[in-house]
Amino acid sequence: MTTLKTDTPEYLDAGPEGDTWWLRAEVVTAVIAVLCYINVLPNDYCDDGVPIVQRSAKVNDPSRWPEIWTTDYWSEAKDATPNRDLLYRPVSLSSYAVVRAVFGPGPLAQLALNVVLHALVSVLVVRLCRHVRAGNSGAMAAGVVFAVLPIHTEVIANVVGRADLLAAAGVLHAVLWHRRSMIATTSRAIAAWRAAAAAAAFVAMGSKESGLSVVALVVLFDGLWYRRWRAASRDRPWLSAGAMLRFVYLLVPAGICAALRFHALEGQLYQNPALTKTVNVLVDAPPWQHLLGVVQLWGMYWAKTFWPAVLSVNYSINAIHLATSVFDAHFLIGLSVAAGLALVSVAAWRRGNRGVAFGAAGIVISYLSVSNAFVLIQVYFAERLWYLPSVWIAVLFGLGSERITHRLTGNLLVALIVLACAERCWTRNAEWQDNEHLYAAAYNVHPEGVGALRLYGQTLAGLGRLEEGIELLRQAVAIDLGFTDAHRSLGQAYLRAGAYEPAMEHLQIASMQVPGHPPTEEALAFVSGALVERSGAELDRLRAETESRPDDAEAEAALIRRLRELGQFDEALDRLRAGELKFSASVAWQSQYAVTLVFLNRLEEAIGRYRRCIELDPADARLTVELAMLLLERRAEGDVEEAWRLAEHAARLAPGAPFVLVCQAELFALRGDLEKAARKYDEAIRALPPHSAQARILEARAKALGG
Repeated sequence: MTTLKTDTPEYLDAGPEGDTWWLRAEVVTAVIAVLCYINVLPNDYCDDGVPIVQRSAKVNDPSRWPEIWTTDYWSEAKDATPNRDLLYRPVSLSSYAVVRAVFGPGPLAQLALNVVLHALVSVLVVRLCRHVRAGNSGAMAAGVVFAVLPIHTEVIANVVGRADLLAAAGVLHAVLWHRRSMIATTSRAIAAWRAAAAAAAFVAMGSKESGLSVVALVVLFDGLWYRRWRAASRDRPWLSAGAMLRFVYLLVPAGICAALRFHALEGQLYQNPALTKTVNVLVDAPPWQHLLGVVQLWGMYWAKTFWPAVLSVNYSINAIHLATSVFDAHFLIGLSVAAGLALVSVAAWRRGNRGVAFGAAGIVISYLSVSNAFVLIQVYFAERLWYLPSVWIAVLFGLGSERITHRLTGNLLVALIVLACAERCWTRNAEWQDNEHLYAAAYNVHPEGVGALRLYGQTLAGLGRLEEGIELLRQAVAIDLGFTDAHRSLGQAYLRAGAYEPAMEHLQIASMQVPGHPPTEEALAFVSGALVERSGAELDRLRAETESRPDDAEAEAALIRRLRELGQFDEALDRLRAGELKFSASVAWQSQYAVTLVFLNRLEEAIGRYRRCIELDPADARLTVELAMLLLERRAEGDVEEAWRLAEHAARLAPGAPFVLVCQAELFALRGDLEKAARKYDEAIRALPPHSAQARILEARAKALGG
């Protein structure tokens, strides 16, 4: 066994007198972390905890546990949306399964483990502070403040927040155990600590995507201490190839996770970009607004950290308005914080306090993957995403509070902060007792937020409060016509209310946007059967008209339109195919063919039919606009430019028509000219009857653009 010459460890397991009096900081931190979240224990499964844990066959059926490691996180929802988050979190899912097997299906044990893990992470924050030369008082202040930050409630009170807890615990253990390997005095001890750090890194990376930052954070922390370690061991410079070999062991967990992920995600390593503004408000934002939005998002996280007056499970369109100028409050906060961190880090580095620079860099590294700066993720803002970055914020707080915590007034100030945060946590924890209370709280703080409207409306409809639920869901659809989940929920709510016509409309839209969703298909079949039975006489009359006038394209188009409205797509398609030779020169027939193909999500064929319509009647402004909007949906190369030309042509054909103005508004918004987009929407609204349903829809859409 080889003995290595190293420096005296900066991190000791006993105080100067050889006792363990300093452990009081860890104990106090753990106790406060538990007390702050003890009232989550009576809560039920909420939000994503319902499909991911409570109803998941992978979690509840031991025979399907291998699927946890071979399929993606949302694999059981693949029929609901093929554009789901491509996430891979086998360690998190395994933890849910083990707790379920040992303690049963109830949420109590799952939530209790979350509380324990949060206490553990808070204690690790204390330990990390000691490593960056914070004293006992500063380390305890950091751990306690981290334990009670209200922005963390979504992580602890939601069972699936376990992913963030495990990722943070894995990252911190890897960092701390790597440091142990640096100060170990034997080759066996070095190997043992690095093996432990590798295992912790695997837990971090296998728990949540943000855990991938563990490699960069370990390297960063190594660099923080390497100068003193090298001076004692007379080792080579830190940037040398030989010194970098210390990090090779991290390639093992990284490689295993990458291979497992590649297999589970069927040949992909990362999730698809967000598709709609409902998912991420940065979708379709021009470059200048994207940049503003990234800085605005950074500012929002900092604002929620220090002023968590409003906490919500959902931040979507109208709950968040994308910045349109550099004078946006959150943009200014984000810019100021970034500049402040840079200045403080440089000043502290010059004074020899490298821990401050480490903390600032740690915030940035752990935040980059959710910053939307490089790739749009499937969420713009979510409180849970700030859990790991706030570790390093707590470290900075611990370093900065060293002077004040040695004084009575300073301790009183920290105590007041802790009490205020703990009270906010308790209040917020109570809102997580079940989905009804959780979504009601989201709606109360964001009554115009499309996500909150959908979640609370769906919940109310499920509780039998159909009229209230339908109204909220209608508002959600008005704000975002492409919100598939809102259309599904609204269609199901209308179905429960016995309103088959509107149920068919919204279920068809949902099926068009995401075909193959089993519950939607079943509901469509039921509604279609009921409507066909109710409309039998009307259909017989329309069929009779086509038989008596076999060459009448208008009669054929009327029958096809009614068949489509009743969900009889098979018969509609059969008639369309049969009439190809006879009616191909009819604009009315071709337009019905195009619309039918749109509802069947056959976009390429539909665009071809619309082109044929315009060839037949180039003066039809409505068909021209419909083609332009379809091209905007497809977004193939050249589609946006063609849509501009079509919109200009439609404007010449029907100047001032609301549907033309709306098309122009969407194009201006896509180009980033929000002022012109807002002006076009205003013109369209003024061209409609005051307070009409369509005017309200356009008002909601204009507001959602962020202008």
